[in-house]
Formats: sequence, C-alpha cells, structure tokens
Amino acid sequence: MDESTVTAGQAVDFEAGFGEKLRVALREKLSAVRAAVSGPVFEAAVDKVVEKAAQVLDAPLADLLTAAWARYPEIQELCSGKGDEERMAELCEHRFDWRYEPRVEVVVGEIPISIPLGVGVGVKVAGGVLVVKGGKLRELRSGKLAVDVGMSVAGKPIASRDAKVDLPPVLRFADKPAAREPVPVGRIAAPAAPAAPAAPAQPMLS
Repeated sequence: MDESTVTAGQAVDFEAGFGEKLRVALREKLSAVRAAVSGPVFEAAVDKVVEKAAQVLDAPLADLLTAAWARYPEIQELCSGKGDEERMAELCEHRFDWRYEPRVEVVVGEIPISIPLGVGVGVKVAGGVLVVKGGKLRELRSGKLAVDVGMSVAGKPIASRDAKVDLPPVLRFADKPAAREPVPVGRIAAPAAPAAPAAPAQPMLS
C-alpha cells in the first residue's frame, strides 16, 4: 500500500471492523426508522448511513495534513525559500480535528426521514521533520501519527475508534492536496537548527 494515500478510514480499519461496529450501533439507535419500515428497507437505510460515513473518511491523511499545515505562519515562512533550497522544521506535538455533519435522507412511504450524522476525525502528530523544497511541502521524515474517529447520530455518540498510523521513514506528499478545513491549533513547528560544517548534525529545536 502507498502510505501517502492511506485514508482516515483505512487507518481505523473501517471496512474490516469499524464499519460493522457502526452498523450495530445504528440498528440500536435508529429505532424510530426501524418501527416505520420493513426489515429490508431499514437495512438499506443503515447501509446508506454507513456508506456516507465511509465517503467522509475517504481522504488521504497526507492530504489532510499538508492542507492544514499550509495555513500556519511558521510553515508559510518555511515555504518562502527560493529555488530548490531544502528547508526543514521539526514538528512539535500537535493535533488537528475535522468535523463533518452530513444528513442522510431516507424516504419511507413517500415521507422523507432525515438522519443527521456526525463524523469527527482527529489526527495527532507526535513528531517528525517536515521538509520543504521549491517552496512546497515535500516530505515528512520520521513522522509519528495517531488517528481517532468518532460517529454520532442526532448528536448522540454511537461509535469511536483510535489507531496509530505506521508511516514509512519518509512520507512523500502530493503536489495538490485536497483542502479540508481543520479546527485551528497553536504553534506547530520551529525551524531546524543548522548543522555546523564538518560536525555531527545539531539537535533540532522544538
């Protein structure tokens, strides 16, 4: 698997585990819908909600992060270099959160029933060195990430899962990440201290 395309859904194993957990919770919570429709129609409604949740989570983590990082002054400063100069910053521990609230419409006897779904995605960055070249975010070296996902129906939490993300030593980024608005965080990085000539590299500042 190409780690640069790993999505939030894949990180929490949506297809093999979390999706089924969501189905079970939905069957319990959507009692009003269950009472109004037949079994097959109810299961179709559950499938539609799960499908919508899967669509929301189908976003590469690398794209989410690069779009979020690019909004911060210290990263903008890092990207202000000219030419093919490689610049680096060691990332402080920080976290981004995204919140989505799609509504799923189910028609029962020509009467539409709206199911409000809440999907929360959190990505914790526990370390790593961000590399910029040519004014663009290019790589995350020695990065450490953790992801958590939470689901709610009508404002009531029904399922959640968190997982660590196994990253390669060097995670390379696409040129045009998909932009999704994160919840703002504080300072996230500091410029790396340059290494002295002909001497071991100095520790990077955080």
